[in-house]
Order: sequence, then structure tokens, then C-alpha cells
Amino acid sequence: MMYDVCVMEPRIQYAKAEDGTSIAYWTLGDGPPLVYMAGGPWHHIELWDVPECRDWYERLARNHMLVRYDVRGTGSSERDVADYSLEAHASDLEAVVDRLGLGTFDLVAATDAGPVAISYTAQHPKHVARFVLWCSWARTADLTSPRIQAWLSLIDQDWELMTDTCAQIVFGWSEGELGKKAAERLRQAVTPEGAAAALVAEGGFDVTGILSKVQAPTLVLQRSDVAWFSPGIAQGLASAIPDARLALLGGDSTAPYLGDSEAVATALLEFLEERPEPATGAEPALQAGDVKPGTPRPAGLTDREIEVLRLVAAGRTNKEIADELVLSVRTVERHVGNIYKKIGARGRADAAAYTLTHGLF
Repeated sequence: MMYDVCVMEPRIQYAKAEDGTSIAYWTLGDGPPLVYMAGGPWHHIELWDVPECRDWYERLARNHMLVRYDVRGTGSSERDVADYSLEAHASDLEAVVDRLGLGTFDLVAATDAGPVAISYTAQHPKHVARFVLWCSWARTADLTSPRIQAWLSLIDQDWELMTDTCAQIVFGWSEGELGKKAAERLRQAVTPEGAAAALVAEGGFDVTGILSKVQAPTLVLQRSDVAWFSPGIAQGLASAIPDARLALLGGDSTAPYLGDSEAVATALLEFLEERPEPATGAEPALQAGDVKPGTPRPAGLTDREIEVLRLVAAGRTNKEIADELVLSVRTVERHVGNIYKKIGARGRADAAAYTLTHGLF
């Protein structure tokens, strides 16, 4: 099968992470936001110009605004990166979410993205509406397959062979033009040094201790015949996350758009489309800090900026705001700076007056 047809990719935009790293992202479609994370350098084996992959994204975007981004150090995101920690990756997600002004959104995390997405979801319960984990895990050390260990050993020996093997492991292919093209794209998207640094950091990711803090309705999706991935990992995730569901599907590929992609799409989209029915005549109860639906958003303020602005106006310190919204103090300081610029405030008194005069309380 030939894949030489040139297809225009979505337009790339940029967000700034907490440490200043530029993160490239794109969106597709309209509707409720769906952030789709495919973590680690290896997500670049996905090819927009391959019909199966493109059809998968377009399927997700039929009734959603699909959001995708390149993780730090890869693709169109900033390459000169030193920090590949779990916290840094979570700040990349937060940067994209804030840049788009998303209040609440659905989150899908595939493979390596799992620990980062779990960390973010546990710390931001107000923002993740529904959560899906696809062929993923909470602790990287649980990936004990000899096949994976042999593959990792190649990074310092033969970069080309490692990337070729990556396409085979992920897609379940042993040969073929598409696998070769995927490996070539991967080599263009990340350097051996960047991949090695990311893998070293990822090897220490462990969010098993906060799985019980995930409040969003969660679906754990796993293909049962992936050679390097034990179904027990998925079962452990589903049992540790409160009220999570587990769905084991047939197939040996971690690429959801290969094999029985219809079964994956059906399970995922049916879960995302489930919404609780509000009580007749009653609005859903708002939690502390929530932005009431219909609240005006002057000066281009995002939902998160309105949350922060209201707490500033209430006399809270940056540390108190950070604790209440489960953010870092540095992130709060960044939000406050952006708010002041947007509303023309010189200090907290101006911010309080603006909040009152614009009906934001």
C-alpha cells in the first residue's frame, strides 16, 4: 500500500510551559474539548499523512475539539530541553490547556502519557471531566518485559535499529513501507540524546500513590495481546482508581487506529458521551472556586484566570491561592501577571475593584 499522498496537517500553534519551554499544539474540529496525549518521544511514529491515523483523529474530532501537542524536546516543540521530569511534562499539559482557555475537558492518555495524565488529573479534579487510559500504566518500572529491556539497550548501540524496532513494537508490524516511514519520522522528531534523557527520567515515573485521588470517571482500555504489556497492569489501574471501568479488547497493537479500530473508537466515544443528567429544575452544585456557567469573561480572561482573580480580590496570598487551586506558587504568579496585563491593574486593589465592577463575584 502506498502512502505518498500529501495531506495538509493542522496548523501548529505554541504555548509556554512554566519553565519557558515552547510547546507546539494543534486543534481539530469543534465541540467539547478532548485533549489527546501520546507521551514520550515515540508518539511521532503517528503519521498524519497515513489514512488510518488521519481517519482516527478525524473520527475523534467529529463531535469534539481535538487537542494534540508535541511533548517537550520533540517534534515542533522546543528541542533544547534539560528537564524531562514528571512535573515538567505536567506543566506542558497545563500550558496548552491554559493557552486554549479550557475550563473542563475530557482527557485521553496513551501509553507513556499515562503517569503524566494521572498526576494532572489527580491534582486538577475540577478540570478533567472524563478520563481514558489507553494501553498505559502508572509506574514505568512495571514494564518488565524482556522485549522492552532489549529494545532499550539499543539506544546507545544503534539508533537507527532502535527506531526501526520501535515501529515494530508499537504497531505490531515486522516489516512494511509504513513501518519504515514511521521510523524515519521518529528519527526526524527527536535526537538520540533527547530520547535517552527522556527515557532516563521516565524510568522513575511512579504515580501509584495518587491513583485513589483521581476523581474523574475513568475508563481503562487495553488490548489483550500486546506482547510487551501484561493485562495485569491495566487491571491494577482499574482497581486502584475509584469507580474506574476496565475494557480488554482484542489485538496486539498499541496504535488504536490499527487492527479493530472500530471497537476502540466505539468504547472510547461511548464513554466520553456519557453525561450525568442534572436534577430537574436544578443547576449542578458549584464547588469552591468554580466559575459559574454564563459568567462574563471580559478582557479575554480564561476560566482559570477568573478563578485566580476572584481569590486575589478576596485578599488571598499567592501561596493560599496555590494551595486552594492545587497549583505551584510560580504558576499562580504567572497567572496574576497575565491577569494584571489584561485588565490594566497595577495591584491587588485595582484587581478587587475590577472584579466588583465587572460582576465576577
